[in-house]
Amino acid sequence: MYPVPIVAEAMINGLLTGAVYALVALGLTLVYGVLHIINFAHGAFLTMAMFAVWLGNSVPGIDPYLMIVPLALVFFAIGYGAQRLIIGPASHGDDGNILLVTLGLSIVIENLLLAVFQSDTRSISTDISFQVVEVGPLLLSKARLYGFVGAVVVTALLWLLLSRSDTGKAIRAVAKEKMGRAWLALTCATSLP
Repeated sequence: MYPVPIVAEAMINGLLTGAVYALVALGLTLVYGVLHIINFAHGAFLTMAMFAVWLGNSVPGIDPYLMIVPLALVFFAIGYGAQRLIIGPASHGDDGNILLVTLGLSIVIENLLLAVFQSDTRSISTDISFQVVEVGPLLLSKARLYGFVGAVVVTALLWLLLSRSDTGKAIRAVAKEKMGRAWLALTCATSLP
């Protein structure tokens, strides 16, 4: 039998890591909830972002935490471009076609990454990679704590956006009513000067 502190550390560190996975799932759920698209390329875009962080850290030596905001903006633009230039035109609005297009896009991205980076495991070592925080008898990973706090903050900000802002109310309305997308587009088009 393992000692209780070791089991508790493993469980808490697993929950801290799980918060980051929940944030990834939140993005996938938001896309499905609003656009009704099952985006098979979501994980491939995430993998591209991770390789971008690795490249930024290994070549010029940029701290991964400093790259969060710039890369979020870059990958927002990449995702928007993929939707407007590839997924939308190729799918012709049919949900079945969207599944095939995003699956094909995922396969293309993953194989391009495999061709460029090979299949070797990559990791990033920062100043906090092996630092721990003592919470009583428990030793918790500082990097996982940062990831947990970041995931909670982003989730709270997204909740505030969706529940308290006019944009969030419009997003929720479009998610509930499929015809709401056409109404929202028509309303926005007629309200412009």
